[in-house]
Amino acid sequence: MKLSGAGATTGSLISVLLSFLPLSCCIFPAAFSFLGAGGLAFAMSLMPYRSYFVVLTLVFLGVGFYFAYRPEKMECAPGAACGSPRSRKLQRVSLWDVTAVTLILLAFPYVIPYLPVEWMGN
Repeated sequence: MKLSGAGATTGSLISVLLSFLPLSCCIFPAAFSFLGAGGLAFAMSLMPYRSYFVVLTLVFLGVGFYFAYRPEKMECAPGAACGSPRSRKLQRVSLWDVTAVTLILLAFPYVIPYLPVEWMGN
């Protein structure tokens, strides 16, 4: 099955949206608590599902890398002029950007204890 056009774009958008699922248990509650919205109770309710969110995120990032780096099949009739393949540079750069942000956000809960107290707004 070959995804092209809207199908590939939809798949990329779904991967990007689902890569932000770990934020719901790690970053959003901290941001909500700074805003005074009581995000800590929300964080505690989602904490048991964090490992599932992380696995789901990594799976979808893997799927995104598969679609971004798989070789394109050239389907041309013999003697026919083939169109040049579309560049996937923007898709690949965006995927690497999202991956970097995701890895930073996944590491954030483990880095918090080592941050200086002055940064926490003591």
